[in-house]
Amino acid sequence: MNICILGFGNVGSRLAHLWSESGHTLSIGLRPHSKHADAARKAGFTVSEPHIAAQSADAVALAVPWEAVKGALSNAGPLDGKILIDATNPLDSDLRVLTPKEGSSAQQIVAWFPRARLVKAFNTIGAANMGKPAFDLYYCSDDKEAAEIVHGLIKETGMRPVNAGPLRNAGYLEHLAGLWISLTMSGQIQGAFGFNLVEEHGR
Repeated sequence: MNICILGFGNVGSRLAHLWSESGHTLSIGLRPHSKHADAARKAGFTVSEPHIAAQSADAVALAVPWEAVKGALSNAGPLDGKILIDATNPLDSDLRVLTPKEGSSAQQIVAWFPRARLVKAFNTIGAANMGKPAFDLYYCSDDKEAAEIVHGLIKETGMRPVNAGPLRNAGYLEHLAGLWISLTMSGQIQGAFGFNLVEEHGR
């Protein structure tokens, strides 16, 4: 696939490396003079302005801070019919989860850009843990076909994809991320950790 990643911070750069290793073609959508542009180019990725990178992509991954989401998507141009992977969490300055008007960042994005095929994913663990087979990766969407494609993109990273249902469940995933952040920042749990789905069989 041709994948555009909007943003090249911790999450964006990690996804770029993981998907590039899986054989996908990556482009990084950044505004001119972005502080991340040099790092992306040095890592071997093509850097273009958001509207150029997004319009030639099969899927667009959103990996910017919450306050930059609407601007980043507006700069990306028309998103009609494109798979849009929302890897964001709506956090305040103290890293606490906010509740956007529509109930979650994913639902808010759909309200802003209703013709995008949105899948919530890659938001429940830290970027450094992405790609580790020990961890499950949750996703949710109202678009079955888009969800199946993202399921494959998760699986290719080495993690186990877990379908968390329709997009109305995105808020649960964002609060799961909030719990992960809180436990990490407090040091209550040391080392790499995540939240896995445990299923009991044979009863």
